[in-house]
Amino acid sequence: MNRKAIALMAFGLAAAFPALGADKVVRIEMKIEKRGSVMLELYPADAPKTVAHMADLCKRKFYDGILVHRVEPSFVVQAGDPKTKTLKGPELATMSDERKAQLRIGAGGSGKNIPFETNNKTHRPGTMAMALSGPRSATGDSQWFINLEANHQLDGDYCVFGKVTKGMDVVRAIKVGDKIVSMQVIADKPAAKPTGK
Repeated sequence: MNRKAIALMAFGLAAAFPALGADKVVRIEMKIEKRGSVMLELYPADAPKTVAHMADLCKRKFYDGILVHRVEPSFVVQAGDPKTKTLKGPELATMSDERKAQLRIGAGGSGKNIPFETNNKTHRPGTMAMALSGPRSATGDSQWFINLEANHQLDGDYCVFGKVTKGMDVVRAIKVGDKIVSMQVIADKPAAKPTGK
C-alpha cells in the first residue's frame, strides 16, 4: 500500500476515532481470570480499521466476561464470541464440538463487520490477527486469535493487527473456558520518534 493510501485511511480513522491514527501507539491490557495479564500492542498504521474497531470494542467493555472458546495447541488461542458470556467456563471446556455447533459458539460477534485489511505483517508466535469466516473476506468483527507458533500458511489471508509484548507465558497457559476479565486500552498516544544514531 502506498503512503498516500495510508495517509487517507489514517485521516478517515482519525476522524472516526479522534484518539487513534496511523501515528499512534495503541496498547491494550487483557486480564485473564486465574491466569494473569497480557500486554498487547496494536498496529494502526498497518490495519487502521481493524485497530479502530478493536479499540472501540475494548472501550465499550465488549470483551469483559467473554470466554476463550478455542485453543489449538501449537496453533492458536481464539476468543471474542459474546455468546460465551452466557456459559460457565467448565461447561464450555467440556462441551462437544457438536454442541458448540448447535449453539453456534464461534460464530458470534458485535454485529459490525469490518473490511479485510492486508499488510506485510506475518503470523509469528505472539502476533494477534482477525478471525474470519473465510480467508481474505470482509467478515472480521470481534473475534481474534493469537498465534502460539509461526503460522505462515495464514500470511496474507488473515490480517495481523498486533502482537503480545508481555505475558506470552499467560497466553500459552490459556485453556478453553478461561474468562477474559477485561480488555482495556491503556495507551493510545503518539509513537516515539526514532532517535538518530
